[in-house]
Amino acid sequence: MGVEIVRVPSDWQHPVDEDGEYEVGAHHQPLYEMEDLSKTAFQLYENVSEGSPVSPVFATRDALAEWLAQNGWAAEAIDFLLVNGHAPSGVTRL
Repeated sequence: MGVEIVRVPSDWQHPVDEDGEYEVGAHHQPLYEMEDLSKTAFQLYENVSEGSPVSPVFATRDALAEWLAQNGWAAEAIDFLLVNGHAPSGVTRL
């Protein structure tokens, strides 16, 4: 899966359905309507579908980077993600 860093409020809760499961893509509208100044935190979302969170909310990019390292991400992949804001799930050579 590809991933992207999404700016969210520090108390952000991704919308869930009646079963408590994430509603894929349900973050787009509420986050779009929020003031940028209120989106002070960072969360990693998968972006192969419409998107759902794959990490907790972090107050800083450094805290997100620490979490990624603790979850098996290579330093080069973390650097790429932080610089570009997104990372592919894989690359195919033809």
